[in-house]
Amino acid sequence: MSTSDLKSVLVVEDDFASRQYLLLLLRKLKYSSHAAETGEQALELMKDKMVDIMLLDIALGPGISGIELGAKLKQEARFSSIPMVAVTAFSKDKLQTLEEAGFADYLSKPYTIVQLKEMLEKYLN
Repeated sequence: MSTSDLKSVLVVEDDFASRQYLLLLLRKLKYSSHAAETGEQALELMKDKMVDIMLLDIALGPGISGIELGAKLKQEARFSSIPMVAVTAFSKDKLQTLEEAGFADYLSKPYTIVQLKEMLEKYLN
């Protein structure tokens, strides 16, 4: 299977260790990935990329939040049908806000490779 056959994932995570962990798990699960540290980097990266699913941290430090990033991406027709999953340590009471912002689901930190695999399969199969 060539890398062009792999499902592609956008990862936006400001914490270096968390980002590297997620990218490692995605490689183990045979997904291709594009990673950004900030919402602004993600917007720049996605100008010429297409992905099958987006995994967005919600608290991205200074700059735009994951929720704002998701809303901006969802405004573009080419991203409107791509599932967005919030990868967050926030509690479930934030879910209403996430749904209103166009997120399909959320993955609670800390998560396992099994939980990540189930989430990806839920939206990509």
